[in-house]
Amino acid sequence: MNARLDADARLYEAVAEELEQAAGHARTAAQHFRENEIPRAAAHAWAAQGHVLEAQERLDAQAREHARRSQA
Repeated sequence: MNARLDADARLYEAVAEELEQAAGHARTAAQHFRENEIPRAAAHAWAAQGHVLEAQERLDAQAREHARRSQA
């Protein structure tokens, strides 16, 4: 496998990990909301959003890189 493809694969693994963490926080937030533990729920909700944003930033960076290499 060439270095560029390996880097792309690692990026998508990192994105998947971020999104898995986001999903875990979202599930925890839902449980805390059901238990009327609002501050704890909100903390996990914001953590979920942070992981989604991190994943999005990594994907955005890769999209910009692909645009730079694009042959129009």
